[in-house]
Amino acid sequence: MKRILATLLVLAASVTAAFAAVDIDLALGAQSNGMLTINDNSTNFKFLIDAELDMDFDRGHGMLVGVSLEGSNISLSVGYAYQTTISSSCDFILGAGTTVAIKQTPELNFFITADFDFNVTQDMFVRLGTGALLNLGELGRNYGRNWEILVPLPALAIGWHF
Repeated sequence: MKRILATLLVLAASVTAAFAAVDIDLALGAQSNGMLTINDNSTNFKFLIDAELDMDFDRGHGMLVGVSLEGSNISLSVGYAYQTTISSSCDFILGAGTTVAIKQTPELNFFITADFDFNVTQDMFVRLGTGALLNLGELGRNYGRNWEILVPLPALAIGWHF
């Protein structure tokens, strides 16, 4: 399954690069989430493996596509990304969009991310970032009634510029 997801990400990058003048960044990493549940004030800890593909179309405006694995659950994310250069060795990316959690009963969630990319070489970078995920629950009759906010601890990833 991981090979299929990695192949799809590389294929998406290749097709996009062939048909448009875009800057593409691929980041692979891990993040941990501290989860704040609004209803009963409980907390717990999750560990996720994720991959994100950032496409910059014009003057910092673009989109991001992400895949996260948590145990046997897969989440797919699509959203808007704004990238700006802070210095010659650091970029800032602000993203917002939707996430679909694919499991027995699917979930539709919304996210916002803030990431810093520190260039290690011309083609490689280290990403440090965080954000928030608004989880509205499983799709169906009670969607949006019991919602929670997931706040990730700082996530670390390694990435490549294409």
